Amino acid sequence: MSLAELILKKVKEICKRIVTDLKKYGWIFILILIYYFSMHAVFHAFCPVVIITGFPCPGCGMVRAMLLLFAGEINRSILLNPSAAGWILLAFWGLYRRYWLGKKITGLKQTGVVLICIMIIIYGFRIAISFPGRPPMTFRYNNLLDMIVPGYTQWVTSLF
Repeated sequence: MSLAELILKKVKEICKRIVTDLKKYGWIFILILIYYFSMHAVFHAFCPVVIITGFPCPGCGMVRAMLLLFAGEINRSILLNPSAAGWILLAFWGLYRRYWLGKKITGLKQTGVVLICIMIIIYGFRIAISFPGRPPMTFRYNNLLDMIVPGYTQWVTSLF
């Protein structure tokens, strides 16, 4: 079997796995898209923590940080969300195991829990050191709690 035939066979295997997963989990992506567009249309934000409380969440700045990493701007990425690199590595590892090797993704939950704990620790430092500071560590006015609880924003802003 030639190298071209081996590559074509591998590509077909990968495509078959992708199609299988899209059939099985595609509805999740559709729900995320519906959530994304509806939240942006109503609240001009995606994160439920920001929408409800006005506070940034541990994941705030994650997508921008990942895009900056892919663009090679490591320092700017770290300033937005230092844990982005860990999530990218986890995603590549999972994609490699699932689609290239055709194996079950093992250790995903444990690694995800470790990354979430790291994010929360980093978040605590970011809140203590730079909140409210430069984006994404800013307070969003006109949040849901501000609309429901009289004086919420005044109380929060008096804290910092």
